Amino acid sequence: MNPQERHPDAQSHRLARSLSFFDVMCLGINSVVGAGIFLLPGQLCSLAGDAALWVFPLCGLLCFFIALCFAEMGGMHSGTGGAYLYAKDAFGPFTGFLVGWMMWLSSIIGWASVAGGFGLYLAYFLPAGNAWVCKGVIALLVTGLSVINFFGVKPGARTINFFTIGKLLSLLIFVGVGLLFIKGRNLTALHLSGRFNDAVIIALYAYSGFEYTVVPAGEMQRPQKDVPRVLFWVLTSVTLLYVAIQTVAMGAFPGLAASEKPLADAAQHFMGVAGGVIIGVGALLSIGGVNAGIALTSPRSLYALALDKFFPRTVSKIHPKYHTPYWAVAVTAMLTLLLSLTGSFQYLVAACVMVSILQYIPTCLAVIVLRKRRLHQEERGYRIPGGYFVPVAALIICLWLVFHVDLMVIAATAIVVIASLPFYFWRRSK
Repeated sequence: MNPQERHPDAQSHRLARSLSFFDVMCLGINSVVGAGIFLLPGQLCSLAGDAALWVFPLCGLLCFFIALCFAEMGGMHSGTGGAYLYAKDAFGPFTGFLVGWMMWLSSIIGWASVAGGFGLYLAYFLPAGNAWVCKGVIALLVTGLSVINFFGVKPGARTINFFTIGKLLSLLIFVGVGLLFIKGRNLTALHLSGRFNDAVIIALYAYSGFEYTVVPAGEMQRPQKDVPRVLFWVLTSVTLLYVAIQTVAMGAFPGLAASEKPLADAAQHFMGVAGGVIIGVGALLSIGGVNAGIALTSPRSLYALALDKFFPRTVSKIHPKYHTPYWAVAVTAMLTLLLSLTGSFQYLVAACVMVSILQYIPTCLAVIVLRKRRLHQEERGYRIPGGYFVPVAALIICLWLVFHVDLMVIAATAIVVIASLPFYFWRRSK
């Protein structure tokens, strides 16, 4: 048995492997398709004009290179932890810790902000002056999802499945009806504004989240087979869906570029008030689904760190009946609830974008390192064809993304990294 598998095997006797291929597929789609697609089409149209139709296919291709690296790493590891496990295996505990810390902290901040976003969308359906109602709903959302995940990974997965099907249904209705109202002149009447690169950067953020699909591998029935397949189908299906949405929005709604809520306005344009309501409900379901996805994956990141003694071992305890990391669920929920009800998360949330890229880079490098280190390893669920072309291309894409990140985001990320160091050295002193 390889050294890196000691950790996963220890987990396998404690965590319940109950996530089916369908569960993981829904988790992947849910992690990627968030609130962004409900807001992006108008911005892309404004930035790239008629070339906006090519933005999502290009982004899908770029992310596919990175996802293939996660697929190969997922085919080599069966334990919980995702990018943390890959970085630790390839580069040692310090790099692994930094990646794992950023995964967990960014997920908390991201969950808090997304929960707040749910409250903002909900406010559109409520009378003015009911901010306290939104706060109450946010608290119930975070608490309720945490309680669901306390009682098992399967109930958490079923919740994600519900939200995923709901959001996809609203988007498919939009596409199906909108196809009947597309006018060719709307697709050609626009002009390229010269900001195609900016449009690509924005659209790439709509793909972030696929990396969290691999985090609960220790609770998947067949992780080494399912992870590569899920990543392939998630990226393919999401890209096709995004392209269809962008085409319908541009072809059926001539005022798309000037709209602040493009899908809702487009749906209302060709379906009436009912269309706006369908998209509004779909946006709420989408944001709720992202909340449910983070509620499941975020505690697993903390659990993996605690299992390796970077946090008190109590946090790594597994419930004897429900087989869930209940202390990790509770700690994550409390911190998320605190952040979601207080303060501003603008700069920290921006750092989450950078953190995603910082998870991609060591994973892509790990493919190269572990191929050389385990040249003759027989147990491998998937291997990227074409030698080292894909991981090298993925690294170039990641560096290009870093080059285009705002300096404020880089500074916020540096603060997050520095804040993690006392935990690492505390562990080393034990």
